[in-house]
Amino acid sequence: MSRSSTLLVLAIALWAGASAYAQDERRVLAKKPVDATNSVMLVETRPAQITAGAQIEIGVFVVAEKDDQVRQVLDRLPLGATAGYPTLELIGANSAYLHFYSDYGMYQGSIKYSYDLAGGQPAVKIPYSMVALTDSWKVNGELYYAASFGRENHAIIAITPREGDANPSYKILEGEGRKPAPSEEDAVSVVNTTPPGQPHQPSGISIREGGIKKFYPVPVPSMAQHREAVPEKQAPGEIENDIGPYVQVGGKIWFANTFYDSEGVSGVGAIGAFDIAARQYDMRYLAEIAPWSGSAMLADGDDLWVGLMRRPEGANYGAGLLRYDTRTGAVSTVAIADLIHTIDRVGNALYCGTSHGLYVVRGGKVTQFRFEPDESGRLVMVARAIR
Repeated sequence: MSRSSTLLVLAIALWAGASAYAQDERRVLAKKPVDATNSVMLVETRPAQITAGAQIEIGVFVVAEKDDQVRQVLDRLPLGATAGYPTLELIGANSAYLHFYSDYGMYQGSIKYSYDLAGGQPAVKIPYSMVALTDSWKVNGELYYAASFGRENHAIIAITPREGDANPSYKILEGEGRKPAPSEEDAVSVVNTTPPGQPHQPSGISIREGGIKKFYPVPVPSMAQHREAVPEKQAPGEIENDIGPYVQVGGKIWFANTFYDSEGVSGVGAIGAFDIAARQYDMRYLAEIAPWSGSAMLADGDDLWVGLMRRPEGANYGAGLLRYDTRTGAVSTVAIADLIHTIDRVGNALYCGTSHGLYVVRGGKVTQFRFEPDESGRLVMVARAIR
């Protein structure tokens, strides 16, 4: 079947009887296979003429993989009824998702569709917001996460790791529990915050000596270093370099740097170490981290695990997980699509709290655990094998 015939089939199925749209422009935004015989397709229809009440519409439906014949309509909705533009995602054979993003990559919400082709019932439509795990702490072998979803909804999610490859168990505490308060100010502290509305201020390490604080600014890469590290990028007008996530191991503070990457400002990603006794920095400009800022860090024996991200104008986005051997200098990466906020190790696995649930890395296996509402609105954990 030709593409024009396909679009006609879709139009008849989705907008049957709407003669005003007979000459509308229709295009397939996404088509993803469910299995060998079926796919889910996302289609946009734009009015041929802009008139009062005319709207751009999107349709989501299951089609036959071979000829795009419609098997089931999942939804149709005016694009103006959403706060952003849709992307399509599939998990398993009976679930489809639309995630909406507005300008500058700002997340605006999601819709989950559950369907059963054999049963012949209408699809179940569940609007929701992704659950982000933004902070973590350990209590008696359990991992606790500060979770947020939507603008005003917050909860505590407790994760209990299990032995072997078994999925962790979980509890939704809905506000119960609290991350332990930080200890009193240390003699050595990281300074990496510019007050809102103020010009950018240098980042560095502050050491209290005899009641007086002495500040050691972190090195800022030169324009020549920027050209060498990221030759594919346009030279910025200004280079920034702040200390991002950090950990103290013995007499060293390890950190990944962070920098704004837009509007004429950029930087060079690096892993740094500050020797407290010597009062010296050692910056390691690795090719694998050069385009990225750090979002989270874990010291794990000789290894540093670093969440990678980009900080453009708009929403930050994730760029994976980096492993750096501080002894040998070996570097490897793990593909994780979402922005990593926290990294913890329990037993033989890493647990990464992200902008979309929890990722567990165990050897070469990566599994995502998302928290989504079921038909009753109760949050449940949904596992998705990444690799």
